[in-house]
Amino acid sequence: MSALSNPHLQAALQRLCQAFDQALSQTQETAGQLAGSALKSARRDELLLTQALLRQQQSVLIDQFQRSLLSEWEKDGLGKAVGAVPARSSGWGELSLVDDAAVDALVAADRIGKALGHSCEWELRAVESFVSDLLGDPEAGPDRNPVRPGLVARALIHAVDDVTDQPNLRQTLSEELTRTLSGQMKSCYADLAAWFRQKGLRAQDLRAITTEGGSRGGAAGAAPEPAPPFSNSGPDGLSSAPGGHGAPGTQPPGGYPAPIGALGGLGHVEPVVMNLLRRLHGAAPAVSFSTLADPTAGLAMPSNLIQLHREELRQTATAPLDHMVIDVVATLFDAILADSRVPPQMARLLGRLQLPVLRAALGDTSFFAKRNHPVRRFINRLASLACSFEDFTQDPGLSFLKRVSELVEEIAGGDFERLETYDKQLDQLDQFVTEQAKQALSAAGQEAARKLEEKELQARQRLQYEKQLDRALQDLPLPGFLKQFLCKDWGAVIVTASGQGEPQALMARRQGRDLAVSVLPKGGSPARKDFLSQLPLLVRGVQLGLDSIGCPESTRKQLFADLMPVHAEALKTPALSPLDHNLLVKRIEAAFGLAVPDEQEALRATTSLDINLEEAFNPAEAAQMGLLTEAQVPWDGQVDIDLSAEPDTPVQTVDLAIAGLPEPESPEPTHGAALFDHLQIGCAYRIHTGKDWHKVKLTHISDQRSFFIFTEGDHHPKTLTMTARMLRRLCANERFRSVENAFLLERATARARQQLAALMPQVSRH
Repeated sequence: MSALSNPHLQAALQRLCQAFDQALSQTQETAGQLAGSALKSARRDELLLTQALLRQQQSVLIDQFQRSLLSEWEKDGLGKAVGAVPARSSGWGELSLVDDAAVDALVAADRIGKALGHSCEWELRAVESFVSDLLGDPEAGPDRNPVRPGLVARALIHAVDDVTDQPNLRQTLSEELTRTLSGQMKSCYADLAAWFRQKGLRAQDLRAITTEGGSRGGAAGAAPEPAPPFSNSGPDGLSSAPGGHGAPGTQPPGGYPAPIGALGGLGHVEPVVMNLLRRLHGAAPAVSFSTLADPTAGLAMPSNLIQLHREELRQTATAPLDHMVIDVVATLFDAILADSRVPPQMARLLGRLQLPVLRAALGDTSFFAKRNHPVRRFINRLASLACSFEDFTQDPGLSFLKRVSELVEEIAGGDFERLETYDKQLDQLDQFVTEQAKQALSAAGQEAARKLEEKELQARQRLQYEKQLDRALQDLPLPGFLKQFLCKDWGAVIVTASGQGEPQALMARRQGRDLAVSVLPKGGSPARKDFLSQLPLLVRGVQLGLDSIGCPESTRKQLFADLMPVHAEALKTPALSPLDHNLLVKRIEAAFGLAVPDEQEALRATTSLDINLEEAFNPAEAAQMGLLTEAQVPWDGQVDIDLSAEPDTPVQTVDLAIAGLPEPESPEPTHGAALFDHLQIGCAYRIHTGKDWHKVKLTHISDQRSFFIFTEGDHHPKTLTMTARMLRRLCANERFRSVENAFLLERATARARQQLAALMPQVSRH
């Protein structure tokens, strides 16, 4: 029997994947929190990159973790027939050398394995007691335990290595995942030990315990193999999938659901229940886009199909937890269809997904707990995007409505049992929203995104060249103010000139060299006369160079005011010897001969630095780009938030907890400093930069998350641009908030909890 043919190994794989999935979600959240409190900018940037990587690659990580774990099982002999003798160990003469990277990986795996097993010694021993029975090998001991921490650690390392090749990011990601996963392993091992015990694994065999009077299935004396707890039906014909699809009154050990993405699908639902869902869904009429887009059609709000057929659904699904899921989802759609924040056109489309959502919740109760569940994300994203449009009778709202209608009908009319269906629709929706955002920027008559990218790259080149020039000039006998000017301001002139051609770059370098040489001692030498004759040309060249970067007048005045006494002193001080003078000039020329770093080099060198990108714009450019600067915001002014205008108070984790269902994750932030890490293109936000709140839509995020472009208005959008530093400050000062006080399903869950509390005494009232 292969590893996945063995139901016990399949259950173990699913439970480990679930623990890893939960660790990914927890790490994503804690990385943002740690970044906010990091004292060093390098550490903060590493944590933010880790959070972004987890947000983008979570499904890839889970898939790679599962494949790596299966690969480790194959190496361990678990992919062969159960009960077969494992391959003999190789002798020393058969071993080959391994490189340093392989040794480092083994050492790292050993360290991570010890960290994972540190707090779960007794639970791990309980699992190890079943190893010989699990593998059908009386001689198998703890060293062949298929879920031992060492194998889990190797799978974790392979998953991390697969998604990034940056050493620092790999280390940070591995450390944070190890920290969160170690907290999951105790309950993971406890659940697996309870599962093995529940399924009747006895010493030295795989037979299930039978009740008096015969076995639970098959012929008398035959021992049917128990089913894994999360995907297939049990030997008694009742499913042991999450959501209570087991014997009435029972549920899997620990009550944990099938991990999202583990072995595909949305969890198991009994065929008789699935047939009823398909029949009811097929009888529901499709929503015509032409009718949907016609404001005079008078289209009625869809009925709550789950409430209408509640009794029939409860009779078909006999498990008590199934009944609870049906009631909760029915109450959720009562709230969704009545939510004042959801435009009626979108509410009608969401009504088409009632039974697909119920199917997802019956097969996988983590739907209620995990905010990154694909079905949950799809529903929330549709509602949030719809809030950003003012009018659905003409573009861009009409085009958005048409595309969403197509995506919803593809789900409603297709295979809504597959998780990949929702992932695919989410990807298509994001692609459409991104393309629509680009069109909005083009309609504003600007190539804002391209210009911002150029400005950011130029700012990073300037910063890196400034650092290189500062090191080269550090030991030269030049005044401090002049070194600072040459590195920062004149370095920017050289970088700008380098983009205009070689002649301009050479001219800028020569003028920088001449300015530095001008302060060297010249008294009593021919250089004194040359300096006096060339000074007007030097001043003119400096002025033209500063014009090219839009240098403010105050900087120029300060420079020349500081230079006058230095030049006067240089004319009176005895000149250096020709040898010393020439050596200094050579060093100055070498400093200004440094090559300007290319874009990729500058990007790599400054990724972890906190750059004030507002300095990259002169006043005219800032006005053209709609750049919001810190000077434009009255930070000392009072920000009035009219809470009476809010339909609901902000949703907390306690508002989402329903007894009998998995403990929910905390809702995504809608205000405060944490909101910065959860911004989404196409969604609507409110901003307060003066006296009033304004509604804006996020239309562009630069690749490095350094610039954010917002538009205000649908038909003649006004562009507003902010740097990451500016936007962070607005969020932290409560001047930037989401239009929604919580995502749609969180709002609906909070209302459903209140309604269920009045009907079901067992609902938690904390």
